Amino acid sequence: MKFAELISLLEKQIKLHASLYQLALKKTEALKKHDIDVLTALMKDEQKHVLAIQQLEDKRLRITKQLLKDSEEELTITRCIELADGTERPQLEKLYKQLLELISKLKQANELNQQLTEQSLQFVYLTLDMLAPQTAPINYSSASTYEEQAERSLFESKA
Repeated sequence: MKFAELISLLEKQIKLHASLYQLALKKTEALKKHDIDVLTALMKDEQKHVLAIQQLEDKRLRITKQLLKDSEEELTITRCIELADGTERPQLEKLYKQLLELISKLKQANELNQQLTEQSLQFVYLTLDMLAPQTAPINYSSASTYEEQAERSLFESKA
């Protein structure tokens, strides 16, 4: 079994991507509930997952390079599938499809999370703008010029 190590590695990548996808779904719920503590913990877990996935991807590239050492083509899983035979080819194809599906779902979940984050930021900025006093005057004086107002802070010291 020439591709056994690659198959094992792809299975590990699928597990990590599936776990990362679950974190992305939890992150979506935390964003909807505005739960910063949960969001912070999820982001720490997410960083660990991304680091582990990167390490597995580096290992996959090394394995693929060994398997395709005579080939001058790109070091891709598709190329390995083309070279595989027997029971390894269907296994590689199945794992490759699963990995692509997970990555697609993960991308969609991350795009949703990005949109939710942007909406939350817009709400925060809008709220801050409403709380901050206007620095530009709204009315003109009798001389058809506007009067400069002294700049005020967000909170008045005199009550």
